[in-house]
Amino acid sequence: MSEPTRRLVSPTTELRRSKCDRDAFAAMPRLPIRVVLDRVTQAYNIGAIFRLCDAMLAERLVIAGAEVDLRKRNLGQAACGTQFWTPWSQENSAVEAVIAAKADGYQIAAVELASNSVRPEAFMAKFPVCLVLGGEFDGVSQQVVDLCDAVIEIPMRGMANSINVSTAAAIVLYDLSRRAEAALSPPPE
Repeated sequence: MSEPTRRLVSPTTELRRSKCDRDAFAAMPRLPIRVVLDRVTQAYNIGAIFRLCDAMLAERLVIAGAEVDLRKRNLGQAACGTQFWTPWSQENSAVEAVIAAKADGYQIAAVELASNSVRPEAFMAKFPVCLVLGGEFDGVSQQVVDLCDAVIEIPMRGMANSINVSTAAAIVLYDLSRRAEAALSPPPE
């Protein structure tokens, strides 16, 4: 028996396919996932997370404890324009952002190494979810971890003890977006 022939789609064609207009896009429903950045300061990482929030249709990105300049070259290059249509806000501190999300009924989960952390696949998500990611050097602050309902740990099997914050965001956001879509989909008839 022969293998089925797979047709390759040109990446250029796929990237240039037409999208809905920005007004229609802004009106599209988003997934019940809020992302909070706790003292993430590097423009490239912020831009990459804008792009991830757009790709996964996260409802909002909250940047806490860092000044954001959307004109920064590294931010713009990594975001590829998504900083202009991804809903976002700035807060003084991640503690304030997490307390507000908790008051709005969000389950709070940080991506961090902790004694009680679980792997992404073991995290029992209850939507809406607020995902907190920490800065490049200090991670998620202990004050924020203390407010969390869960802590998610990405296993580090190599020599390094951590991965880039935008890479960690991609791993966990994809998993959460997949689960949110399944939870929100009507049951098959």
